[in-house]
Amino acid sequence: MTRRVVLPLAALAVAAALTLSRCDPRRPGTAAAPEPEQRSDALVRRDLRFPCGEAECAGWLYLPANETRPPVVVMAHGFAGTRDVGLPATAERLARAGLAVFVFDYRHFGASGGLPRQIVDPASQLEDWRAALRFVRALPAVDGARVALFGSSLGGGHALVIAAEDPELRAVVAQAPLIDSGVEGEATFYGAAWAARLLLSAWADMALSSVGAEPLLMPAIAPRGGFGMIVDDSAYAAFEQLVPAESTYRNAVAARSVFLFDDYDPSARTGAIRAPVLLIASRADRFAPYAAVEAYAGRAANVEVANFDGDHFDVYAPPASTQAGDAAAAFLARHLR
Repeated sequence: MTRRVVLPLAALAVAAALTLSRCDPRRPGTAAAPEPEQRSDALVRRDLRFPCGEAECAGWLYLPANETRPPVVVMAHGFAGTRDVGLPATAERLARAGLAVFVFDYRHFGASGGLPRQIVDPASQLEDWRAALRFVRALPAVDGARVALFGSSLGGGHALVIAAEDPELRAVVAQAPLIDSGVEGEATFYGAAWAARLLLSAWADMALSSVGAEPLLMPAIAPRGGFGMIVDDSAYAAFEQLVPAESTYRNAVAARSVFLFDDYDPSARTGAIRAPVLLIASRADRFAPYAAVEAYAGRAANVEVANFDGDHFDVYAPPASTQAGDAAAAFLARHLR
């Protein structure tokens, strides 16, 4: 590559990073202040903080109003998702069924602390799952001996990895799960030009990080004609509709994140899971192909499959979210109550 191309790219990367660094007022990476407790006739929601690596992570604890020390479900999103997008309705559905639910943000995202912002690192996200489990098991308001996991999308893959190493878990739900990184990588490849731009962005971000600059951010989801980790009109429209006005979600990820998935493959770990597993999946999912669900269910006797109608991001809104929530509530009640 000629100097005529490299220098403008580097200048663009630096300018973008400096501009985006001004968008995050929380320094030096502290978690957002906890919100007041919320109560209704059916449930209570507490905004809690727990240590996660060098940071502090934020989680909402949903408690059924008329239960004493209920079993608890630890729940988290996928990729760059935050706790306030698509998950609260499911958490409330489970709480009304008598289960406590702890929904948390990964470090670097949402209400959680950690700098730099918007880096998707599977290794640190798995550490956050472990930290959330330790925290929840010690909470006096729940029964720390009856614990299950609920992960969505990439979080579904994370839940499977954690279940493979934690024999004390009672059950696992993986919704629209990313199970086999090879199959899913093929599903989200948008051509050689896109791949080249993705790698150039990632290398520029790595170069910036070596001198302490803020991350070079790119969209997590972009419409057709744009550039992002996912480029798809329907996915972009579906997720944009899910984000409430007060959400902490940002449609942005650090470009270097693509280099952090090399050794990530939940399918290599699933054979070690002994807890009952529910895979909530759609045959029409274009981003987490159903073939990986079928392959896992076909080789494991402890796996059940429940289907929802629609594509990958449809599971966060009715009617698909209702189908998924009902299936999860019945499965978890059976194994936790």
